[in-house]
This record gives sequence, structure tokens and C-alpha cells, in this order.
Amino acid sequence: MTNQKRYLVTTADEKTWKFDRPLIFLGEWCRLYHRKKIWQTLDAVVAEPYGISLHKKNSDHSESLILEEKLFPELCSLLNKHHLTNYSQRFWRIIIGHWFKHIIRDTLNRVYSIKECLKNHEISGTTIYESDGDILASADFITALYSPDNYKWHNILNARIISLLDEVNFPIETLKTNSVVSEYESIEYKSKKVLQGSLKKSIFNWSCRAYGKIAKKFVRDKDAFIINSYLPTIEEIKLELALGQIPQLWKMQEDGYNLSKFSKKQIDINLRNNLKNMFSKKKGGILENVIRQLSFELLPKCYLEGFTDLHEIVKKRPWPKSPKFIFTSNSFYQNEVFKLWSALKVEDNIKYFVGQHGCNYGTQKHKFPRIEEITSDKFITWGWTDGLSQHTPGFIFKTSGNKKLDFNPSGSLLLVQEGFTKNDSTHDRKFEYIQYLNDQRKFVSQLDRKPKQKLTVRLFNVNYQSKEWSDELRWADYDKNIKVDKGISNINNLFSQSRLVVHSYDSTGILETLSLNIPTLAFWQNEFDHLRDSAKPYYQLLVDAGIVHFSTKSVADKVNTIWDDVSNWWSQENVQNARQKFCARYTNLSQNPVTELKQILLS
Repeated sequence: MTNQKRYLVTTADEKTWKFDRPLIFLGEWCRLYHRKKIWQTLDAVVAEPYGISLHKKNSDHSESLILEEKLFPELCSLLNKHHLTNYSQRFWRIIIGHWFKHIIRDTLNRVYSIKECLKNHEISGTTIYESDGDILASADFITALYSPDNYKWHNILNARIISLLDEVNFPIETLKTNSVVSEYESIEYKSKKVLQGSLKKSIFNWSCRAYGKIAKKFVRDKDAFIINSYLPTIEEIKLELALGQIPQLWKMQEDGYNLSKFSKKQIDINLRNNLKNMFSKKKGGILENVIRQLSFELLPKCYLEGFTDLHEIVKKRPWPKSPKFIFTSNSFYQNEVFKLWSALKVEDNIKYFVGQHGCNYGTQKHKFPRIEEITSDKFITWGWTDGLSQHTPGFIFKTSGNKKLDFNPSGSLLLVQEGFTKNDSTHDRKFEYIQYLNDQRKFVSQLDRKPKQKLTVRLFNVNYQSKEWSDELRWADYDKNIKVDKGISNINNLFSQSRLVVHSYDSTGILETLSLNIPTLAFWQNEFDHLRDSAKPYYQLLVDAGIVHFSTKSVADKVNTIWDDVSNWWSQENVQNARQKFCARYTNLSQNPVTELKQILLS
């Protein structure tokens, strides 16, 4: 333990800082890049990042799964008791499974980060916002995910955890605050913003919505229900026609639901305290006890006080009453109306199918198994199977049916950058993200003049990315001459304008460009640490072919070497063989996507 006492700072809210004494920041999230002129002048250190070693990632992942399996049945039982229902665990897992998995991982990270900090440093005090016990519960799951973007909410949750730890023996200063959650939820969630696109796209979307108003009149009770399939719109239309029903384009008709109904819903503190007391009767280790104490403080209102209201919204949906099956590749995560509706249908033995919608399924070990993989009757992959009976090999949905996308042999160099949207891991991903951002600049610094002059950096969509990272400002500070795309323009247009695409993380984009046969390079940290054993041989093919790299120098050297004739390198037999074998496993193509998917859904 260090001898010098430091004042503990747990968030970026400078009202909780002290500027007249030594500080310790709990993590990198406390130091906003655009405020560096402030924190660089302070006598401050950052606590050691928690859980970033491979051993800790593996052990913490195992611990989180054990706790999830232990506590989830108890949580379901209490919710059934309160709501006077007898729903199955599968029902509740469809509705709250993603939320509960997130809570366990997030709480694990917070508890152990704070404990490590208190163990290694002398703390002189900390400042917290007062809490009256009703401000941690968000409206729904998606606002729960982004609640840490509100620094007061973030501070109060950390304070609650500190209050439950035995190691605390330092003074705590309290600040007055108003209701934090309602303040956060008054801002419309970022992903619900309608992105401004081309006039052609706007007209198309308007036409689809107008068509939907007419099509709804032809909905039959036993029609298959397909929403957010991840298929191109024209392929989804073809699929519904092949099933003998009027295409509905439900994803175009979705008007969401009244979020304010839940954000303004009054918290029933007595109810939550009673449920918390029942959930907390059994004792375990410190992490289990904290989770038991906090679960009903954090449970979104739409699952408790607003559950009846959510049922009423579901009843008013113009969706089929007894669909032959339900199929989605996206709505299972954040659409509370869909989750409850589909869970009720599953209780009535309606088949529930989920499609893969991105990368890391079947490859990333710390995200296996996902809720949608274990709750669906079939989980339709992009070609692979690995460990679950639900796994059903399919093909990549996103690019199916699209015309071949060409690249420009004399075009630009496109660097596709990751964004930090939420913390969904047991370890300190924000520390790793800072390292990741440093690697981006290091890669660019090692490029020769010609590829660097042609470089475009594609940021993660600014409408989803947390503003705390200031990615655009970071690039401007590094080199104002670098062309930066904010992540809003059509990615396919950027692909077609490029001679070479470099992905700086293991992403869905890699699957897309490889399947489209666009010259592709990729690099990331920690080699194969994130992969399941079954995936490593396939990634090794890409390494051996010079497509995947594990250092900025290696990938920059590759760019410099092939830049003048990328097409020649990309067409080499060993490169194409590696690409084809990898794609056959993880991004399979289909010559007849509608026919193939129809067969999977009806078999």
C-alpha cells in the first residue's frame, strides 16, 4: 500500500473532485480528454486497471456465469410472486436476461476495482451525491446501459458499493442532488435518433411507412412475424412473399414506445425494499451480497412498477396473434415491447428464432453463451456451429442479395476504428480503450508518405459513441491533415472508394469485407486471448496469409509493402484460400438466401 493519502475520485464530475490535495482517479473514465488541461495540472494518479490479465478475465468470466445461474432462478421466483404469475425462467430470461448479465458483470468490475484501489492506496476521503434510494432504477434496459454516461448516477452507484464494503474507514463528503435518472432520461436515447441520410433514402423510408399503414390491414393471425431480420429490405420482402403473406416491413413501422411513461413512473420504494430484503436473505461472498443488495435498486421500472403498462402496450401492437414463428436478429436486445410480446408467445409454444447480427458470435469466449443463443429455438448463425443445440448454420444476412461491391485499385486507405459505447465486461475495458486509441496513432505514424496521404479514418458512429472519448478531437490534435469520417456516411461507399481497408479490431466489418472479397487487413492487441479454442485455427489462417496482425508495426509494414499493387497481393492463391476457408466458417454466402432461410425457418 502506498503511504501518501489521496482523495478518491470515482467519476468525471469535477464537483466531486478536490483541487487542493492529492487525488487518485478510480479509472481512466474520470479523465475526460477535452478536460486534460484541468487534470494534467493536478497531483493525481490513476488506480491500477482491474482484471485485464488473461487469467483474471477467464476467472472473472467463470465467476459471473456461476453467480448468474445461482441468482437468476431466485430473481424469477420473486418477480413471479410479485406479479402473481408463474412464468418460466425462459420467459424471464428473454425479458431481463441481458439486463441481469450486464448487472453481474458491471457490479463485479465495480466491486473489485474499488476493493483493489482501497487495498493498494491510502484514501483520505471521497465525495458522493446523496441518494434517497429511488434514483438508480432506469426506465428500461437500454437506458440502464447508458446510465453511467450520467456522472451523478455513476457516482451514486459507486457510493452504494463503497457503503457495502468493510474496508471503508475514511471520511465521506455528501453533495445535494436532484433525481438523477429522470434528468438522464429526459434526453432521448442516442440510438433512437433518426440519422439524416440522402434524399433518396428519406423518400424510401417515408414510402415504407406509408405502405405499412396499408399492409397492416392484411395481417393474419398466423402470419410469421419477422422484424429486424438484418436482411436487406428487398430480401426481407422476398422472404415474406415466399412465406405466402403480405410483407409488413415491421422494422419500418416501429414507432417505439412511450419511454416517458416509464421514466416518469413513480418508484415504489417500499416494494423494492421488501423484494431486496427477500433477495438478500441468503448470504454469499462480498460480490454476491452486493449484487443481492443492488439488484432491486437497479431493476428497470418497466419490469416492476411499469410491467402492467408494458403489457397494455403489447396488447395494442397490431402483430399476429398466433404467428407460425417469430424471427428477429436484433429486437431481442433493447426492444422491451418485442421482448415481452415474444416471451408471452414462447409461453404459448410459438417457435422463436434468432439470427446472428454481427461478429464475435461463435468466436469470442467471454461472450459465450449469449442470452439470445440459449433462449431461441434456433439460433441461425452465419455458417458455424459450436456447442449449443440451437446453433443452426445459415449465411451472412447483411450482405445477402446485394450486388457485388467493387473496390478501387488506385483508391484510398480506409482505417475503420472501434468506438466505446458501453462497458459490458468484467475487466477495465476503458483502460484497454485508451491503449487502443494510442495504437491507432502509432499505426498511422508508421505508414509511408503515399498511403498516409490517402488515409481516411472512419470513426465509430458519433450518434452512438460516448462523448467522453473525443475521438475526433484526438485525431485533430494528432494531425489536422488526416481525413476523418464521423461514421455517419454509408460504409459501402467508403469500401468502394478504397484500395485497402484496415480494421483495427475484431469486428463485423472484417466479416463483411472478407465476404465481399475487398482487400482487407486487421490488427488488434492480445493476439488470440479473446477467442474460443474452436476459432483459433480459422484466425490462424488469416495470420499466416498476412491479413491479421498483432502489432502496429507489422500491419503498417504490410500496408507499405503492398500499397503500390494491392490487387496483386490480394489475388494471391494463399491469401484467397485463407479468406475462403475463413468465410466458409464465419461468413458463409448463399446463392439463394430467401429459399435457404425459408427452409431453415419452416423445418
